[in-house]
Amino acid sequence: MNAYFLPFAGGSEISYAPLVKLLASKNIACYQCSLPGRGKRIREALLETVPEMAEDIFRQLKTRFPNGDYVLFGHSMGALLTVHVLFLIEKYNRPMPKHVFLSGRGGEIKMPEPPLKSEMDSETFRAALKAFGGLPDEILQEETIMSFFEPIIKADFKAIEHYLPVDATFKNLPVTVYYGTEDDFSLEQIKYWQRITDRTIRTQAYNGGHFFMLDKCEAIVDDILFEVIQLA
Repeated sequence: MNAYFLPFAGGSEISYAPLVKLLASKNIACYQCSLPGRGKRIREALLETVPEMAEDIFRQLKTRFPNGDYVLFGHSMGALLTVHVLFLIEKYNRPMPKHVFLSGRGGEIKMPEPPLKSEMDSETFRAALKAFGGLPDEILQEETIMSFFEPIIKADFKAIEHYLPVDATFKNLPVTVYYGTEDDFSLEQIKYWQRITDRTIRTQAYNGGHFFMLDKCEAIVDDILFEVIQLA
């Protein structure tokens, strides 16, 4: 079984390393998708829309669909990317995944109210990131590091803020949605992911905020493995 991870805002090909390490120890082959402008692709221009990012990820994955023997995992922005990638998989008649895991994002899409994070000045933006979690204070306070990462994260936020959902319902697609009990999304918003499949979705809560999955790696891996075993 293969597991493909789609990046969250500011993420790179190492962002899911804790999950990947645990899954690899259980003989699950993992691949972390990368986007231009970061990590090994630092010299490439940043993308600023979800469809562009999804096209890029689909090109990475289209040779990695061995008879549908794979699952997809997307956290936050990665959840939005996952749905667009599913649309492309279906459009180009590639094998659909055995299971989809969405995390840290509600399925109901609303246009954000000002101020948009992608348009904030540096001081306000960094304060918003601190409240959001995911970056330690020592990174947020390091000017050299933040001057590098800020344009990347803002480009991703711009893509999220201008996101228009794909109007698609995928047949017989198993979907599990993970969410943090202290995140900004209500259970009703989480359950709105039902719109993408004709099968009843499964939801699983974990204690924590937006980046709960980095603190609950072992529990999440156990849950993924449980679903993978059902597929065997």
